[in-house]
Parts: sequence; C-alpha cells; structure tokens
Amino acid sequence: MDILQEGSQKNFLLNPKTWVIAGLCIITFVCFRYSLDNLFTNWDDDVYVTNDQYIKAFTAENLKTIFTEDITKNNYHPLTMLTLAVNYHFAQLEPKTYYLTNILIHIANVILVFFLAMGLFKRLNIKDERSLIMAGFCALWFGIHPMHVESVSWLAERKDVLYAFFYFIGLLLYLRYVDENKIKWYIYTMLAFIASCLAKPMAVVFPISLMAIDLLLNRKWERKVLIEKIPLLIASLVFGGYAYYRQNATGAIAPFAVLSIGERIMYASYGFVMYVTKLFNPTHLSTFYPYPYRYIDGSLPWIYYASPVISILIVAVPLFFAWKMNRQYFRIIAFGYGYFVANIIFVLQFISCGAAIMADRYSYVSYFGLLFMLVYFIGEVMDRFPLYKISIVAVLLLVTGELSYICYQRTKIWHNAETLLTDAIQKYPYGALLSYKWLGNYYLDSLKLDQAEKCYRMLTMLHSADAKVYDNLGNVLKFKNEYPQALGAYDTSLEKGGNIYRTLLDRSSCLSDLGDTNAAIRDYITAMKLNPDAEKNYAEAGFTEVQGRQYPSALGRYTILLKFRPDNPYYYFYKGVCEFGLENIKASVVDFKNALLLNNREVSVVAAYNLSVACDSLNDDSNAVRYAHIAEQLGYKLDPDYYAKLQKKMQVK
Repeated sequence: MDILQEGSQKNFLLNPKTWVIAGLCIITFVCFRYSLDNLFTNWDDDVYVTNDQYIKAFTAENLKTIFTEDITKNNYHPLTMLTLAVNYHFAQLEPKTYYLTNILIHIANVILVFFLAMGLFKRLNIKDERSLIMAGFCALWFGIHPMHVESVSWLAERKDVLYAFFYFIGLLLYLRYVDENKIKWYIYTMLAFIASCLAKPMAVVFPISLMAIDLLLNRKWERKVLIEKIPLLIASLVFGGYAYYRQNATGAIAPFAVLSIGERIMYASYGFVMYVTKLFNPTHLSTFYPYPYRYIDGSLPWIYYASPVISILIVAVPLFFAWKMNRQYFRIIAFGYGYFVANIIFVLQFISCGAAIMADRYSYVSYFGLLFMLVYFIGEVMDRFPLYKISIVAVLLLVTGELSYICYQRTKIWHNAETLLTDAIQKYPYGALLSYKWLGNYYLDSLKLDQAEKCYRMLTMLHSADAKVYDNLGNVLKFKNEYPQALGAYDTSLEKGGNIYRTLLDRSSCLSDLGDTNAAIRDYITAMKLNPDAEKNYAEAGFTEVQGRQYPSALGRYTILLKFRPDNPYYYFYKGVCEFGLENIKASVVDFKNALLLNNREVSVVAAYNLSVACDSLNDDSNAVRYAHIAEQLGYKLDPDYYAKLQKKMQVK
C-alpha cells in the first residue's frame, strides 16, 4: 500500500499539469496580493456588506429573506449574499477575509479555465504538449488580465467571480455529457447553471455558450441537440425575465425612447470595439466609463460613428479568410467571437442599463472566448514556424510580465473609496458624475468638508440633475455653519425632485440650528407624511452626527424629536451628550436626569454615569458621588481612579 501511494505521489509530482496549475495559482495570487490590504469602499460595498442587516446573523428568517427577496434592491443573487454572510459570520467586518475569499474563488476559476481549455483542445485533437502550453497561457492571462481586477478586487462584485465559478463548472460538465451522453451529466450541468444564475443573473446566456461549444466541436444540429437546450432556455428566460423586471423597477434601465436605434447601435458597437481593444491594450482602465458628451452641434466623436463598421470588420474579416483557408479555423473563430458576444450581449447597451457605457467586470467570463481563440492561433504559428518557437515563447512571457505588472498596480486603485474614485475622475474629469458624487459622499462621511464641497460644486457646475447632490451639498454647508447657502442648496434639491423626503429631514435640522423651530417642525411633519420611517431616519442621522461630534446639528434633531416623542429616553440622553459637548453643562444635567427618570435600564446606566461626570464638572461633588453610586448599582463598571478622585474631593470638603 505504501509503495502504491509513493508511486502515485511521484506520478503526481512529475505530472507537468501539476506544475502548471501550481504556477497559475502562485502567479495569480501574487498579482492580487495587494487586495488583501484594501478597505471597504462606498461603491456598493455598503449595500452588500457593511450596511446589510441580513448577512449579519445566520437566522432562519434572514436566510429566508436572502433566498426569497431582492435585498440589494437591484438584483437577485442569493448565493452571493450567502457567501458574504459566511464571511461575516467568521470575521464580521474585517475586509481582508472578504478579499481573500474573492481571490481564492478567482484562483479556482483560473484552474477551471485551464481544464476547460485543455478539454476543448483535446477534443480538437491538439497535441498534448501544445495543448498544455496553450491552456496554461489561456488560464494565466485570464487570471492576471487587468480587466479582471474589478471583478476580484471589488467586494460588491463577489457575484462576478462566484457566478463564473459555477458557469465554468457547468461548461466542463457539459463536455462530459457530450462525451458520454449520460443523463446524469446533463442534470449536473443544469444544476451548475442554476447555481450560476443564483450567484448573478448574467449567467442566463449559458445555453448560448453551450451552442458555441457545439459549433466548435462540430456537433450536428440534430433534433436531440436542440431539444436538450430547451430546459436550459426555459430556466434562462425565468431568471433573465426576473432580472430585467428588477432592473427596470429600480430605474436602472433607461426608457427605450431616451436613445434612438442608431445611438444604441453606435454605443453597443463602441463597447464591443473597446472590449476587444482592451484585451490587447488594457490601459486607461476606470471603474466608470461615462457616455460621451456631444459637441455643440449635437454630434458625437468620430469613433462612435465608425464603431459599427469596425465591429463588423473585426468579426467578418477573420471569418472570411478562415472559411477560405481551413474549416476548423472557421469554427475556432466562430466559437471565440460567438462565446464572447453571447456573454457580453446584454451589457453592450442595446438596452441602456446604468450610467456607464461599459465596465471592466463584464469581460470576466466573456474574455475566455477571445483568449481561447488567441492562444489557439499562437499555437498554430508555433507549429508552422518551429524555428521561432523559443522566440515566440519569450514574447509570450514578456506579455505575461506586462499584464502581471499592470494587474498588480490596478489592485492598488481599489484600496479605498478615495483612491478608486479619484482615479476615475482623473481618467474622465468632466464625465465621471457618479464618481464625483460618491467621492463627495466619502469625504462627507469622513467629515472632510472642504473636499466634499469641491466634489459637489463640480457636479453643480456640470448641471447635475441629481437632487441628492444638492441635499448633500446643503449638509456640507450646514456643518460649516454656512446656513443661508445650505438652505439654498436644500431648496434646489427640492426643486429637482426625487429626494424630497430626505431633503426635508435635512432642511428641518438646518432650520432648527437657525432657531426657526416652527419651520423645522413643518418640514419634519411633511417628511413624516411622506415616509413612516421619518423618525427612525431622523434619529439615525442625529446619532451619526453625535458620533462625528457635530453637536449643534444633532442637538437640533433631538430637540425636534422630543417634541413628538417626549417619552423616549434615548433622545434625552443624546440631547444631553450634545449639550455637554457644547459645554452647556447645566442643560445636559437636565437631559440626563430626564433620561434617568424614564427607567430604561440600558439608558439609565449610562445616563447616571454621565450625570456624575456632569455634576463633577459643576463641582457638585455630592451629586457626582450619588450618581456614580447609582451607575455602579445599575451595572456600570466605574473607573477606580475616577471614583477615588470623587472620594478625595469629598474628604477635602
């Protein structure tokens, strides 16, 4: 038994595939290593992780919600959310574990791509040595291509690497089904497809990818081959229809009348050309690629008018010459482009979705078709010109080195929201409206008010129609005590519409700061009529301001809240915190006493301690000691040094 195991181990270690796979894993990990030091961003990481309540507890109710509702308000991808819930269970909000999970899934995908390419080369009767080299480069370039950094180094795109994982497994299972014609492999293929759709709805094109494989393998289009696709197509229609419904319901899909047919064709063709171009020249990458600005006469840059013709030439010319030369060449090119187009067709902006004309992440699964086609013909060149084989391999290694370097540098861009969005703005200074907005939000959350104001001012200069921009500008100006300008920004936000409820709450706080309590209450009441969660959101905003030491603003919020809820001990307590922070010590004592009198144990224990501290600040030593005793009796662990200080003061007296 030991001898058999030793022999098996030697065979494993001597197998070239083992070393190729090990190299793929190591190089890919090194290229993405920096991502482990990255932080959460506000580019949807808050929606998927930091602010998502359903991933933060493995309860039956949360799991039910994850699998039955669209908790991100944009897409249905329960398997993705489940993996994020597992991350949270073991590491809470430690970013490194989330990034590590993304990288490991990506490495698994690299291995799957290697076996998929090997499997296809084998069925095309390619020699083992050549297929190993070409599959290795195909998988390696897939793993380290800079266009794939967004899918791996963006936590919110966990869905990308996860759906690809099941997608590639499904393709491998389909190859097994084609070989053996056993129903179990077809069922496994269907299950992998469904899992892929549950990770991200983009997987709905899976049946078309299978048809591309049929074409590559020269399967006859018999009745059986067509019938076997029907269950897959039905599942595709179900998942795809629901995805379209969700996108449309959230306003992500622009009405058809917004763009003409000609514009849709131009934009889709431009995207196609850019994806193909960036396969070979992955530079000037951005997390946001805006639609083009028009010239004064309403025209677009020339590339948009030329793109439909360029797209046709990119596809038609190789197909034409391949048809003339070799029918297998034709099938290779037809497969490469067919697979690529199938997996990118729904994001080429024929149906305008979102504010970007393209995105790096959409290349993740689709690039396999182009890479497979590319390495196949590189292998053909090496076979036809064996004297240049070493030179060709050297060039391939140089290309790999360049891709590795660009990939590694690109992962640094995703370090945090500031580095990410600043990069997008540098690439498109007058087009990256969303980047300005989210960078402004990042600075506002970080209380970097001057930087936040610059971002929002740029958006107003670019005539942004987003009411939230003006609302946030108002908040910045309010925090800077520039109240008249803040009110003007809130008024503009209300004129724009679309953010009325939130703007009313923020303007209410501003009016309260100015002492116009009646107007503040009117805004608050109007907001309450628009949304039953007004009190909760108002209180959360007040708490956030307390945490950020924005005491004047928070004080105004809690003053308004207490007019409607004088029985809430939390509101008295945080109002007292604001008063104390503003050095209105006597007023804080009144608020802390009111909080204590309402007999909420959770609030009373900290209110009693704060009363002790406030009384100590007023040199009311007896009450300071008395409330310290009360806090201790309620379970507060007093600092021994603080208690000793109080006792010493009493002894001196």
